Amino acid sequence: MSKTDGENNRPVESLEENPEELPVELTEQEELPEEQTAQEELSAEQSEQEELPEEPTADSDTSAEEEPDPAPVDKEALKVVTHPTRRFEYVVPKETFQQHIRSKHRTTVHSGTTKMVTDEELEEASLGYVFSRSRRRKHHRSWWRRRPLWQRVLIILTAVILALAIFLGSTYLIMREIGRGRMHDYDAIEIVAPVDQKSGEELMHTDQHGRMISYKGKDYVLNENIVCITFIGVDNGTDEDENLRMSDAIYLVTIDVTSGKVRIVGISRDTMADVDLYSSQGKYIDTEHIQLSYAYSYHNDEVTGGQNTNAALSHLFFGYPFKNYFAINLDALDTINNSIGGVTLTSQMTFVSPLDGRTVNQGEIITLRGKEAEYYIRYRDTEQLDSNNDRMQRQKQYILAFFDSIIPAVKKDFSRIETLYRSTAVNSDSNLTLSDLVYLASIVVPKLNSGQEVEYVALQGDITWGEHAEMNITYDDAIQMMLDTFYMPVVGEMD
Repeated sequence: MSKTDGENNRPVESLEENPEELPVELTEQEELPEEQTAQEELSAEQSEQEELPEEPTADSDTSAEEEPDPAPVDKEALKVVTHPTRRFEYVVPKETFQQHIRSKHRTTVHSGTTKMVTDEELEEASLGYVFSRSRRRKHHRSWWRRRPLWQRVLIILTAVILALAIFLGSTYLIMREIGRGRMHDYDAIEIVAPVDQKSGEELMHTDQHGRMISYKGKDYVLNENIVCITFIGVDNGTDEDENLRMSDAIYLVTIDVTSGKVRIVGISRDTMADVDLYSSQGKYIDTEHIQLSYAYSYHNDEVTGGQNTNAALSHLFFGYPFKNYFAINLDALDTINNSIGGVTLTSQMTFVSPLDGRTVNQGEIITLRGKEAEYYIRYRDTEQLDSNNDRMQRQKQYILAFFDSIIPAVKKDFSRIETLYRSTAVNSDSNLTLSDLVYLASIVVPKLNSGQEVEYVALQGDITWGEHAEMNITYDDAIQMMLDTFYMPVVGEMD
């Protein structure tokens, strides 16, 4: 059967009889205004509720046989005039739409724009309800909106955590690669062999600018997997000049990036070395053979105290390139010490605590906090010739005990590296970036468990009185320390 278009008063064929003409009608007709559409939707939905026949029940089936045939129904009167046909895009069987109503909507009023046909039209067309293009999304909710609220919340939280983990992981990898590229640079190496003052002969033979060295019948090759950092502990200056800050502690910390092995070389502040001198205006004056501790106090706008200390160390080790340094003052020491809850050790001396005035006896186990740590590692008797060596023994003990505390802390929370770096920035001087430290920590932390796994050695020399205590290093001692620390025996040469 056919229907009549409400606007143009022309017949509209059944959707089943002419299914392919529907898209044409959809594009050729004009759209109704939104207000008229909404009113028509409400009218249509109310009409649907009134016109829908009641579903027969089991009891009614038995009595229906005894009732007389109903009077003829005016089919024209049963038609529900709703939106023009051009509004509708597709149709579904009646049963499917009823199931859709039951599972998706909880109210009796349906919010979608639907067109209902009479039973007679349904028999001919075998079609039920028609959805409009404008309301299609309301009838077919997305997978996301069909999820329970708790599932959506869980999915969002999981996505946020995953995104954060990816961001942090990628940041860590980027920083690690940046650090790797910066710290492995041996292009500037130029080792100069020292000459024996008596014989006039070179004490070692160098090749390839010092990448290969022959010494006492053995061959050595430069270990380019070694990264070295000069750690410097700086005092607060003298009473006469606060700007004359000297280095009280100097340590070379080397890390083999392939094995994760850590080696610390202690160098006495009294070590005699060639130090570059600068005027107060920053002009280079001369190079003088003086105590290594003075190197940090001589600098200019282009050369920092840490760089000048590295330059003096390079003179001491025949031109080996020392590039990285990290210098801290006493305030930074307090910050680092307290950040891990103090450092626990067995006291090697008897002293009075600067915190509470109590006496700490030699052999007593104590957790050093604040100014106690500073006093313990800085105190020395300047009247004693080798007092700095005694102090270095306590510094060694403190450093290894510090490793005992910091390694587990970083294993538990790797972000401590960044926290320490930023908290000491004001009271430190360094050419290392956070990327450099992240790179090195990513190598050392997984392979170390305590300070007992760190190798500690000290550069030894003869101590004499000069203007101050002076430690003189022989060429042979310096060569052997350099080869043991920065070189590897050639394969076949190892004992």
